[in-house]
Amino acid sequence: MPRFIPIIRRKTETTENPFWISYADLMTALVILFLVIMSISIVAISSRPIVEKKERDTEINAIFDQLEKMATAKNLGLNINRINHTITFGKNAQFSIDSYQLSPEAQAKLRAFVPIMLKVKHSAEGKRWLKRVHIEGYTDETGSYLYNVHLSLKRAEAVICALFSGNLPKSLESQLQQLLIIDGASITGIKDSWEESRRVDVRLEFRQPGDSSQPTAVPKMPLGFCVIDQHDETTTEAEASEPAVIEQVKDKEPEQPETEKVKQKIKLKKSEQ
Repeated sequence: MPRFIPIIRRKTETTENPFWISYADLMTALVILFLVIMSISIVAISSRPIVEKKERDTEINAIFDQLEKMATAKNLGLNINRINHTITFGKNAQFSIDSYQLSPEAQAKLRAFVPIMLKVKHSAEGKRWLKRVHIEGYTDETGSYLYNVHLSLKRAEAVICALFSGNLPKSLESQLQQLLIIDGASITGIKDSWEESRRVDVRLEFRQPGDSSQPTAVPKMPLGFCVIDQHDETTTEAEASEPAVIEQVKDKEPEQPETEKVKQKIKLKKSEQ
């Protein structure tokens, strides 16, 4: 009888482990994983400015919510424009023709606004985003351009004086000095009526995403005294340093006072109506 010898075949590693992958397949998987991670990182980086802007807008709205809530509790009558980041005081910060004087009632309202503004500045949102507070004076369209520039600055100065006239502690005075900036504009903020145009607005300036939250260093100096009620009878530094320019401006002013000129325009406007 023929003799059969059984043949024993050795199993290969492939048959032992059906899930074995080759070196090429492994490298392909690693490359795909790398591309996925890179794609996620690029999307996260590109969407970061959008997320930061949304977060900034949300916290700025929270700042205005705080202002509105505290001002309403003190009956200050503020009008807040969240688009332009401006605050108006209505009739409490409006002026008569050719005047930069504030009534005692208006000064009291403005003084009551100081602790509210400083409290908002020291909130978490205020420390992060609120950079400066601009006090902006405006005039109506009557009178000459240079005269109105001077008058608008005087009106902003009158509000500054009212804000500092409340016997503030020295620490709060220093904080307010670092926060406030005075601006004047003659024709850039004309409203529907002349009464509304003769005003002072408060504009909040906020930081942009990525800006440092550290306050700008401001030299310390004593507060001094407000001279808004005094007439410009003495020679100023500008007049002493640039007499030719000052004289040229004076030559261009009309012979009649600005107040008379304004009154004539008002009469003319009423007669036309």
